[in-house]
Order: sequence, then C-alpha cells, then structure tokens
Amino acid sequence: MRHLTHQEAERKALRILVDGLGEGLVVEGEGGYYALYYFYSWYGRKAPDPEETPDWVEGPRPSPEGFRDPYDQARWLEDNGYTLFINESK
Repeated sequence: MRHLTHQEAERKALRILVDGLGEGLVVEGEGGYYALYYFYSWYGRKAPDPEETPDWVEGPRPSPEGFRDPYDQARWLEDNGYTLFINESK
C-alpha cells in the first residue's frame, strides 16, 4: 500500500476523505481495509500529483468505516509522537 500512487488508489477507493489538509483514500487490500493519506496542502498544492505516494498508511482494519479525516489523522499522529510521518521519498 505504501507505494500505491494517488492515481492507482483513487481508482480502487471505496471511500474518499477530503478536507483542507489532504485526502484519505480507503482501499481494500491484503488483510482488510487501509486509508492512504496524501497531505498535499503542506506542499502548497490544492490537489495531489497523480504519481504521488501516500504520506501515511493506516490499517488494516476489518471495515472501511472509522478512518479519520486527513486533518484529524495528522493531529493524531502529532499528538502521539509521530513527528516525521511525511513520506520522505517526495
């Protein structure tokens, strides 16, 4: 899931979580459901690049429900000590 581009994930997405910070695309994968988070507004953009890989992947979960919106996910990561969760390969 970590290397799935935005374009590929968008085609497979069962749910799309969008807010002012980015997008969370919920897809089905091995072992359950995953949310792939693309935090594009931190780069000064209004949309992710089609070839962009996710900044954070959450899952697997047994259901596609219950994943956080991108802003809430970023806040949760920071509140729980994840200070370097942006995909460093970008």
